[in-house]
Amino acid sequence: METSNIDSRLRHGTQQLLRRAVLVLLCFLATPALAADEAAVVVDSASFALDQDVYELDARATVTLPEDARRAIEAGLDLRFDYEIEIARVRRYLPDADVAELVQSYELNYHALSQRYLLRNLNTGEQQDVGTLEAALERLGDVRGVPVIDEALLEPGVDYAVRVRAVLDMSTAPDVLGWLVFWADEWSATSEWYTWSLRP
Repeated sequence: METSNIDSRLRHGTQQLLRRAVLVLLCFLATPALAADEAAVVVDSASFALDQDVYELDARATVTLPEDARRAIEAGLDLRFDYEIEIARVRRYLPDADVAELVQSYELNYHALSQRYLLRNLNTGEQQDVGTLEAALERLGDVRGVPVIDEALLEPGVDYAVRVRAVLDMSTAPDVLGWLVFWADEWSATSEWYTWSLRP
């Protein structure tokens, strides 16, 4: 009896995955050529704010997704979004010296049962849900108060170069969907570096 229940659950799970895979495939077959349908991400602004002896990042980015990528998210494809942060000490006659590197990562996916978009901070595990993809992308693109480096680790009166870029990755998919999204690199994008100077 127990074996029968396990088999039934396995069959049900497999059928759900297959249905999702077929849905993704149908979405792509119904979509015109992808040549002009590429994702884009731009860091519009970024700065540090000092709070309780810790420099924190505030950044604003604009994320653009083509319609087929949006349908792929609804069909079960995960979106990963990283802010890559680098700090270097500026040296006049030598290459700048790396001081710190940090990646702030987020994951966005669609929960079909609740019809909500789940946004998870992969660094802290904090999760929130929103009702629309547009609202989720807005939250991805607006980060506030991300701790980056202790003030004590930077030398007063010394010039530092800080830079941030955003990386959008939709090529990570569940194994069952992986064979369907070999073109998902079209929906991945990396912004230019946004750079500014810092003197503690």
